[in-house]
Amino acid sequence: MRIRRFSGFRAYALLLAATGILTGTYTLILAAGIPLLFVLTAAVATTPAIDDAVTVTRELTPETPAPGESIAVTLTVENTGTSTIPDLRVVDGVPPEIGVTDGSPRSGGALRPGDQYTVTYTIRADRGSYSFEPVTLRARNTNGTRLAETTKTADGIDRFECRVTIEDIPVQQTTAYAGQLATDSGGPGVEFHATREYRPGDPVKRLDWRSYAKTGELATIEFREQHAAHITVLIDSRRAAHTAADRNAPTGATLSAYAATIALEVLINEGHEVSLGALGVADPETDRHPPAWAAAEEGRSFVPHATAICNAAATSTTDESHTAPGSATTDDPTADNTPPGASVADGGVAWNRTRSLVPTGAQVILCSPVTDAPITDLVESLRADGHAVTILSPATTPATIGGRITGMQRAVRLESLRLLGTTVIDWESEDSLRNALTRLTGMGR
Repeated sequence: MRIRRFSGFRAYALLLAATGILTGTYTLILAAGIPLLFVLTAAVATTPAIDDAVTVTRELTPETPAPGESIAVTLTVENTGTSTIPDLRVVDGVPPEIGVTDGSPRSGGALRPGDQYTVTYTIRADRGSYSFEPVTLRARNTNGTRLAETTKTADGIDRFECRVTIEDIPVQQTTAYAGQLATDSGGPGVEFHATREYRPGDPVKRLDWRSYAKTGELATIEFREQHAAHITVLIDSRRAAHTAADRNAPTGATLSAYAATIALEVLINEGHEVSLGALGVADPETDRHPPAWAAAEEGRSFVPHATAICNAAATSTTDESHTAPGSATTDDPTADNTPPGASVADGGVAWNRTRSLVPTGAQVILCSPVTDAPITDLVESLRADGHAVTILSPATTPATIGGRITGMQRAVRLESLRLLGTTVIDWESEDSLRNALTRLTGMGR
């Protein structure tokens, strides 16, 4: 493409030359050569070749990020041609669904043959698959009178997927006979409990051979039995939980659903009885009023039912509810903090139904950003019912004045929950999902 940058210089050259001739001023005639030189330079200039002379390579770190995790993008641009490109501008094709959180996908500079430069920036995406658009290249010659523009598909990574898998956290191996809760009764296990008289049929490996060597009488060793715990995982997916630190970050409800999904799989693999509930979400299979519930008694249908509930909890929001905390007060327990069709989660019907669904004696893992006061009422009620409660709370407050105020309010709520005897894991945005879940699933080990 030709840019008529110096087309007006022709008129200047003619004007100076004509004035010099009419007045007999040789200085003006010589001065007419200056704009004429620019015109001649533009006329003989060539367009930079970039179609086959430039290669682009894209790298992502990590290549398979967790939802909400920062992704470092490195774009390497190399001049593989034989001539210098005086001015090369590059714009990476960032997926339109996400935004850049640090740096810029735009860069430019001069490239000699064999030279390269890199463009680095950071993005953050929600759960899903994303594809990069082609990279836009634009080159100009030295005086800017020729422009070459093209798009090129980068080598390397052109698409990625944000997902959470069981490999994201370490899973301890457990036996088929010992659970995680120690009891006061004797039997098979790993911790010494007592000895008793030998009974015919007792396993040989449990005989107390030391006692036999001393007294000549057989005795059997009893270990402290370990039973599998019944654990209820609750996801806070009410409207108040659908807040995010910025427009490119997952909401607190979405992060809570991710954490619950992995915690659920780990607990099942460790032999626990698990039930799952999602606050503020109607059951995706039965369309019953919130909370959506999958009971351990469902057997083989539990896993697909629980998966459907987790997906519904992660995505059941509207654009208008995907707002940053601090933009509106969420501490009003009378506010409508539930999605359309849900019960008002202010300690009324939804809370009572939740309490009735949690099995007697079950431990509760609550995944919630704790963005409003009603959630603390639920925890207090569960504690009063005799349930041990552990809270994994993703922080979703933005770095704004309103966000700081909201963050202080959230910190007060978390401290009040600790005073209730609740174990609180504050999942900060800088902390990885792996670390937060390791602390969650490592409780009591």
